[in-house]
Amino acid sequence: MTGDSWLAGAVWRYRVPVGLVAVVLLLRPLVAQPWMLGYRQIATTLLIWMLFVAAFNLLFGFTGLLSFGQAMFFGFGMYGAAIGSARFGLPFLVGAAVGVAFAAAFGYVVGRLIVRKGEIYFAMLTLAISEAVYFVVNRNPGGLTGGSNGITGDTLPAWIETYRGQARVVLGAVGFDWYWLVAAVFLAAMLGLWQVVRSPVGHTFLAIRENEALARAMGVDTERYKVLSFVLSAVFAAVAGVLLAINNQGAAIETFSVFTSGDAVLMAVLGGTNYFFGPVAGAFTWLFAEDYLTDFAVLALPVAEYPLVTVDLSGVLSYWRFFLGLLFVVIVLISPRDGLWGFLRGLADRAYGRLRGGGQ
Repeated sequence: MTGDSWLAGAVWRYRVPVGLVAVVLLLRPLVAQPWMLGYRQIATTLLIWMLFVAAFNLLFGFTGLLSFGQAMFFGFGMYGAAIGSARFGLPFLVGAAVGVAFAAAFGYVVGRLIVRKGEIYFAMLTLAISEAVYFVVNRNPGGLTGGSNGITGDTLPAWIETYRGQARVVLGAVGFDWYWLVAAVFLAAMLGLWQVVRSPVGHTFLAIRENEALARAMGVDTERYKVLSFVLSAVFAAVAGVLLAINNQGAAIETFSVFTSGDAVLMAVLGGTNYFFGPVAGAFTWLFAEDYLTDFAVLALPVAEYPLVTVDLSGVLSYWRFFLGLLFVVIVLISPRDGLWGFLRGLADRAYGRLRGGGQ
């Protein structure tokens, strides 16, 4: 085996870690370009949502369980960290750990109760439980959650400093941008998800997704594995919620909303639920299109630097949700099962095949 072929084989074998590192390194300079979004702060939010949607997809894409209550666990992570800091004066990491542990325990209890139900009933029950949780948080029990106002003030850890909206991590004499801490947690969590997916446990999840009856006939305790998938999905979603608590400098009740869960479903389907990078592509495309369409007012042709024709689109883009929905419909129609990531992979494979065939 030549050195080049060995290197290519190693890169292909570890393409997921390599791809995740590439996402972290290229995302912020990419979105900061003037022809993209023009500011780099949104990259942090993108990473957090990518992790959240990937956590949901472990349950939906790899186990076949559709949940409309994923926002619960997102909110538990966020509110656990915020309540611990603002209400009890706990170190931020202690509150964050409590929030993640509560999400895991709640996920286990709920999972044991509902995974034995059919797929439709499972989806509806997660929706009902999520709405009940939203109601409880909105009622501000014991003055802990802040009701509709959420939690603001005294929620940031001592090692986070902010200046004009910019957050920095300061550990003694060492200081660096908040984005890099989010990137490190994102990498660690996504690599953890990757290890789960490629492990025997992940293969069992896939077997349940493809044919639960057959998996059960082969001796697999499908209920046990579905509960495990539900708990793991809850834990990783709560980790994303902890990051969002710092990023948003507080906790907002909208995190518990059914619309948050719905956005996760749409992002996963848009990107492609059959692929590990599908949720990453879906979250990026959805949030990028939402932000881009909201701010995009004037179309300059051929390019903004040298416009020959300008068209005012400010009135049309008041209907940006229509265009966002249209984008989703087009992707689903073109690639109904594989989503955007599968569609792009198919294009790349065909292009590579043609290049390789032309070179022979």
